[in-house]
Amino acid sequence: MGRAKTGTTPTSKDTGSQRALRTLNTNKIFDALTRHGAQTQANLARLTGLSAGTVSNIVRELVDEGRVTTESVVASGRRSALVSLVPDPRIVLGLDVGRSHMRILASDTSHRTFGRQDLQVGADLNPHETFTLARGMVDRLIQEHDIDESKIVQVGIAVPASAAPQSGRVVQGSVLPHWASYDLASISAEILGRPTVLENDASLGALAQLTYGSRPASGTVIYIKVASGIGIGIAINGTVYRSTSGLSGEIGHIQLFDGGDVCYCGNRGCLETLASSRRIVSDLAHVRRNPKTSLDDVIKGAQQHDPAVRRILAESGSALGRVVATLANIFGPDVIVLGGPLAPAGQDFLDPVVHTARQQALPAALAETTFVLSEFGDEDEVRGACALALHHLLGS
Repeated sequence: MGRAKTGTTPTSKDTGSQRALRTLNTNKIFDALTRHGAQTQANLARLTGLSAGTVSNIVRELVDEGRVTTESVVASGRRSALVSLVPDPRIVLGLDVGRSHMRILASDTSHRTFGRQDLQVGADLNPHETFTLARGMVDRLIQEHDIDESKIVQVGIAVPASAAPQSGRVVQGSVLPHWASYDLASISAEILGRPTVLENDASLGALAQLTYGSRPASGTVIYIKVASGIGIGIAINGTVYRSTSGLSGEIGHIQLFDGGDVCYCGNRGCLETLASSRRIVSDLAHVRRNPKTSLDDVIKGAQQHDPAVRRILAESGSALGRVVATLANIFGPDVIVLGGPLAPAGQDFLDPVVHTARQQALPAALAETTFVLSEFGDEDEVRGACALALHHLLGS
């Protein structure tokens, strides 16, 4: 009687399973590159949970197919292959709408940014006026970089207030009162002539750290934007936290004590009345008896170690540090990034935040936390807006 064959020739089902597994693993690599931009193969292995050998094999095949490129770099003292997506022709735009400025940046699908445009605007413009000015900025970008307008397919917009996920309506009227009743998604899409998606600027600051920066994709990252308002974005394991209502991160309206100046939210003693750029400039103007004092004067004073500026920053940073201590007790973050227009003040602002936070938080909550200044200067929110547009475009 003959023996049954015990060879290892794969059946069609085995082949199909292997093909499905390769597709799954390839999609994991594409998702990591889409979310976080160019990565070394070692980082791709960590982001995807795949073995170094599997990543290497898939990357080699994708290079042969013309879907990714690699270049030799030195990372952590070792030579490694940096993997980048080959961009398709599509372009997205990021638009950062501040209370007194607008900023536009373009990005291709491989996360290469270009074409920055800046404009100072009045604080009392309505959305129609604001997005009409933004359309002019888009037109200038198209002309200066000789872009085929049909290639611009998505716009991400950062707004200085919490916005509802679908309509983009400002959900807390006291924060941006002259925008509260508008359907910002529809207005912006109509005027800019392409699909738009809106989100709170601090949340997009966190997204920028993950997509364009060196912040880790795992763990918890808290981005703090200190400007005329103060807000935070929270990213957990590479995903930015978003609430159902759209309201999140408004730490500027945490009340630190009863009394004090009236905040524009209607309460007294809010963090923004103590630590916002608006308050810091006002305090320096009072000290110097110069009503024309600006944020640039604060930054210059910090860089020159001016005693008055350092004292004002220390007091404001300490107030912010008290709130950061509470956040630390809740989240136990891995990284806290201080960004916004005050970030160039550097260590004179960051150090008091860190000192007070470590003094008041539970020691274990900040034992493994790294505090850093943002690496993008004034481009945090506009880069985050680009990243938001890319995520919507590529479905990541």
